[in-house]
This record gives sequence, structure tokens and C-alpha cells, in this order.
Amino acid sequence: MGLNTGWSWRAARAEGRPSGSPYRLWITTTGIRRRLRMNIFLVEDEHWALAELVELFRIYETEHRIFAFGSGDEALAAAYENTPDLVLTDITMPGMNGLELIKALIGVHPDLKAIVLSVHDQFTYAQQGMKMGVIDYLLKPVRKEVLYAAIDQTLLHITNDTKRKTERMHAAVTQMLLSSETPENEYTASVTGSLYFAALLQINGRASEEGGKDTALVSARSAFHKRLQEQDLCCIDVGAKRKVLLAALEDEHLIAYCTSCLQTLYQQLIHSGIQVHMGYAIKKKGQSLHSSYTVLNKMIEEQRKFGMSTYVTPDTCTVEAEIGEIWDRARLLQNFIAQGEIQKGKDTIQSIIHELKHHQLTLKQLTLFISDLFYSLKYNLHASSNRDTRIAALHDDMHVLHEFTTYDELSGWLTRKVFGLFVGQTPLDQKPKELVPILLNHIHSNYQHDLSLQQFAAEHHISLGYLSRLFKTQTGYTFSDYLIRHRIEAAKTLLSEGARITDVSRLVGYEDPKHFSQVFKRIVGAPPKTYAQMQKRKFTP
Repeated sequence: MGLNTGWSWRAARAEGRPSGSPYRLWITTTGIRRRLRMNIFLVEDEHWALAELVELFRIYETEHRIFAFGSGDEALAAAYENTPDLVLTDITMPGMNGLELIKALIGVHPDLKAIVLSVHDQFTYAQQGMKMGVIDYLLKPVRKEVLYAAIDQTLLHITNDTKRKTERMHAAVTQMLLSSETPENEYTASVTGSLYFAALLQINGRASEEGGKDTALVSARSAFHKRLQEQDLCCIDVGAKRKVLLAALEDEHLIAYCTSCLQTLYQQLIHSGIQVHMGYAIKKKGQSLHSSYTVLNKMIEEQRKFGMSTYVTPDTCTVEAEIGEIWDRARLLQNFIAQGEIQKGKDTIQSIIHELKHHQLTLKQLTLFISDLFYSLKYNLHASSNRDTRIAALHDDMHVLHEFTTYDELSGWLTRKVFGLFVGQTPLDQKPKELVPILLNHIHSNYQHDLSLQQFAAEHHISLGYLSRLFKTQTGYTFSDYLIRHRIEAAKTLLSEGARITDVSRLVGYEDPKHFSQVFKRIVGAPPKTYAQMQKRKFTP
């Protein structure tokens, strides 16, 4: 008779493992399920000896699950519902003896590790067990310290062995996910023939690089794993900011449950301040993992919103926003640029950004709009002047749209790029007010150095006073104020990225950190150190 089998079975069921769940599916489909706990079987036909073992093994109960059985037959029957990782068994028992039990259990779980209990005159049996893969044998009566040393060493062996196997399986699944041509291996048929729930997570901006954000992601992913603890679950990095969650399912009834878990994860990430684009697909039995991922990736790329988190499903259908009226403002922008009206041009860009944000464009539609805007500017400005608009350079920078998380970032970038169209060869018939865009680019490119408005005016043969008035009219700031504010904006970015104040001061053109701190506080309202701390808290849940 088994000792305390009642509490053992209840403890197993309390954790939620489905009764009758075949271990074959659990371990061979991916083998990447995180084993937080191991199942340890104690098998001893002598009642009081088994009771003593149970008492000794209580120190392992916090990390592992202990099952006690009074016979080999009971242990084998239980193994089909709670597969053991380690079995400690006596050799001589009525009915099924210890060696027969180990042989049968290995048929259920080939990676099983076993330790046998033996007396001196049974050493021949112990030797037979070693040939079967028994990792150790202990002579009765066993001293407590000897028992603990053997168990600890075996658990460590299992952990290391599982880690190596997990790494091999993870590499194989990753290759099947990302490549259409995957060589046959021990996992291919199993994965292809299984049902999977696949979710793709695209983490935007610095969120994926900040330590606090990464912690939030790990925490949320752990919650997802906890709710799906009975399924094969793995997380694969397919890029610096892209992750794929894979859950192997026994049947389609679990799809709704997985969807619920994914929605919970989505909400947790949003509440942690992370901008994320998320979607899922179902890999059916017989379908390749790569084809499912390709469909999922395309779905995310076509439907992800700009400047906000997105959750898409296989049934989601995104309709492009109607933005015809925004082109009216784009034509105004062209006129202001042609006339050298910098401030009006900036205001128009802000108006365009506001409308784009209101329409909640997908990244795909936004990218197309910006591209068309650049071509429109090129055509009109080239037709009205002999400027080099360098449109190719603008399109080379379009990939940065994938890095932005806010419309404010887009606004700043678009403003710089649009007015950067003026940089290039100075036309012979250039008007004085058209020098302002060139001066702005000069500031943006050289703000970390000593800049002189007087020198710029002399080089372009224009009155210093007149250029100064033109600059303030078109930008709203004096040359000095504009330079200071641009330097401080650059400093804010560096501080947000964790740079030291002394380094930031030097990088933005201030040799004296104390003077830099005074200027920063006057513009921002807080000293650099305080601002950096505020930014760190902002990106830490």
C-alpha cells in the first residue's frame, strides 16, 4: 500500500495538470516548457521505511512534488498522470520489483533518472540497474547526509541535462519558425503534426531596451505562462524587439483560453507603459510553423497602428483612413517652403501631424503618406527653383518610422527633414530669407561647436542685423535662443538614455557642466539630474 497517496494525488490535481495528459505530447512537441518543479517518486514496500523517506523529503517539497507509493504497480499507474523525473525505489518488492519498475517507467519517460535502494546481498541487482541507466545506488540503511547528497547531485544532473536538451529543441523550433527549408530532425515531424497557438509581439521604441520595461515584459510573460502551465510554452526572440510565443495545444478547445491569456498579457504590457503590437494565428496540424509565422507577421505589419498599441486577430480587417483633406495642408506647406516662411511651414506640419494622429493611421499607410509627401515636395520645389532637394536621402531615412512611438517624435523628424530639403548648392538667385533654412541645418548639424551668426552672415554676404530679424520672424526665436533650446533638446535625449551629466554637457557644446546645469534648469524647469531621474521612473513600472 502506498503511504499518503491521497495527499500526493490531491496536490498534483490542485496544480491543474489535466488528468490523463500524455507526457509524450508534453515533452516531445517542443520540449521547451519551463520545468519549475520536478516530480519525485518514492517507492518502498515497507510502511515505516516509506514514512521515513517521506519525512526526509519534506525539505524538497517547496521546490518539487513528492509522491509516495507502497508498490511498483502503484507507481507505474500514477506515472501516466504525473510523469516522474526522478524515482527512488527499493529493489526487492512484492509484485513488480524495483528494476522492473524502472524499466517500465523509462518506457514512459526515456529521460527518467533513477536511484535504487539495496542491501549488500543484492549488489548484483544493483549492477543490473546501473546497466539500465540507474544513476546511483544506495546501501541500506542509508545515512541522511548520504541520501541528500545523492538526491541533490541527481537533481542537478537532471537540471543540466534538461537545459541542454531545451537549448537544442529551442534552436530547432526557431529554425522551423524562421526558415521555409528546415532539415529533418528529431523534432520536425512532432512539431509539424501538432496544433499550436502562435502569438507575435512587437515591442516599440526604447521600451524593449529599458531594463524596467524588460522586467515588465518578463513579468507579464510569466503570468501568461502561469495560466498556460499545462501546455508546451516557449518564447522565441525573432529580433531585438520581436518575440514569438508558442503554445502546443492538445485540442482546439484551448484556443479560446489561449486568446484570453494573450489579451491579459496585452493589457498588462499596456498598463506597464509599453507600446506593443500583438496578434495571433493558429498553426493547424500538418501545417508548417514557418507558413503560420509568415501569415502572422504579414498580418501585424499591415495592421499595426502608429503611435499606439495594436491588438489584431485573424478576423481583424483594417480599412485605410480617408486623409484626402490632409493634402490641402500639404499644398500649403509647399507654398510656405517655396516662400521661405519657416514658422508658417512648421505650424502647418504640426497641423498635418494633428490630423494624422486623429485618423489613427496604420504604420503602412503613414509610411506611404510620408513618402508621397516627399515626392510632392521634390516635384514642386524642383519645378520652382534649382535647389537640390536630395529626395533619395530622405527616403533612406524612412526606416526610422518603425522606431518612433509617438507623433511628437514624428513631428520633430518630419520638420527637420522637410526643411533639410533646402540644404545643398546655394542658387545664384537666392533670396535673403531663403538663407534661414540653411542656417537652421547648420545649427542642427554643428550645435555642439561654437557657432557664430556674424560669421554665417559674412559668408553669405548679408547684413547681420537683417539676418537676425529674418531668423526671429521665421522661427520665433533669436539665433542664440534657438541654439540653446536645440542643445537642451539634444541633452534631454541623452539624459533619457542614461548618459552622465558631464558627458552630456560636453556633447551638446558646454565645456562647463555647472553652466550647462543652470541653462538646462532655466529651460526645462528642473536640473539635469532631476530630469534624468524623472525619465528613469517614467520608463520603470
